[in-house]
Amino acid sequence: MTASTPAVQQYDVLETRDAVNAVLDDFLAGKAGGPDGPLIGTPLAVLRHFLDGGGKRVRPLYCCLGWSSVGNEPLNSEVLRAAAGLELFHTFALVHDDLIDGSDSRHDRPTAHHAFAAHGPSHRAEWFGESSAVLLGDLCEVWSAELLGDLGGGPAQAVVRETVDRMRCELVIGQYLDLLASGDDSHSVEDALRVIHYKTTKYTVERPLQIGAALAGAGPDVLDACAAYARPLGEAFQMYDDLEDVVVDAARPGTSGSDVREGKRTAVLALALQHARPAEAERLRELVGDPALGEEELAEARALIAATGAPDLVRAMVVERRLEALSILESAPFHPAAKDGLKRLTDLAVPGVAGW
Repeated sequence: MTASTPAVQQYDVLETRDAVNAVLDDFLAGKAGGPDGPLIGTPLAVLRHFLDGGGKRVRPLYCCLGWSSVGNEPLNSEVLRAAAGLELFHTFALVHDDLIDGSDSRHDRPTAHHAFAAHGPSHRAEWFGESSAVLLGDLCEVWSAELLGDLGGGPAQAVVRETVDRMRCELVIGQYLDLLASGDDSHSVEDALRVIHYKTTKYTVERPLQIGAALAGAGPDVLDACAAYARPLGEAFQMYDDLEDVVVDAARPGTSGSDVREGKRTAVLALALQHARPAEAERLRELVGDPALGEEELAEARALIAATGAPDLVRAMVVERRLEALSILESAPFHPAAKDGLKRLTDLAVPGVAGW
């Protein structure tokens, strides 16, 4: 009689997300009940509203899947603490990013600086809102450092500390590169991918995976596989997001055109400028980066981009990178249950691409 092959255990993404949310709730409740609680009631309320705004907890999930990649042991308090710290680090980045971009909403809710403006003096509401958002972002980074500090024991502690420190630096570098690219007409696809490498790939996928894996005692082969899987997926994730801003899809409504109005030098815009005829490229440069762009002008910019074929080229790049990430995952030295979770998280990051 031939022995049957054990079934691959399915990774419970929803259960993991709930566990991370519970740690976040307990941590913030502790801050509210602590000695400084009475002084930070409004920041905590704005933060809780922000955290409840529909985020997928992608980075905490990658951290927990990094842990499970080594042996699929039950999640312990340390890895859940790290995952919660990563979500607060992400919140710090988003609050500041919304302020840099001048965004009015996120997930159909007011951004933090607009939420704070309602609590300030009416004659200085904008100043109060923006200043308070800077401080809330700083507070999230401080609390993130608190949660991510002193994790692991023995050699793992040094690996986790180095990875966390590099992640913090890489995100700031990515934000700065993004600022440099704004308004740069010579910005190429390669330049856009470099911004994605620092601003998205590293802190969204690679570092969270490696932090979780390191806490579980991963060796260099697992940490290297985390990086190899993260590179194509991070690029696919960001380019997919960039596409949503310039392509109107009735089945998957796009954003408000914020990237076009802000002049974001994305891969799709770089390709559009590269393939446009001179007159169309000149008109596109006039439209992109105008914060007061009306709906008619936004529609014109989107039509110009579509006419170059750039969205189709980027779709092909997203498909290629998704398949590359899944191929790397197949041969990665990860526990089968973690591979299952990572496959599903891959399609959560780029929903619908499997059918393109």
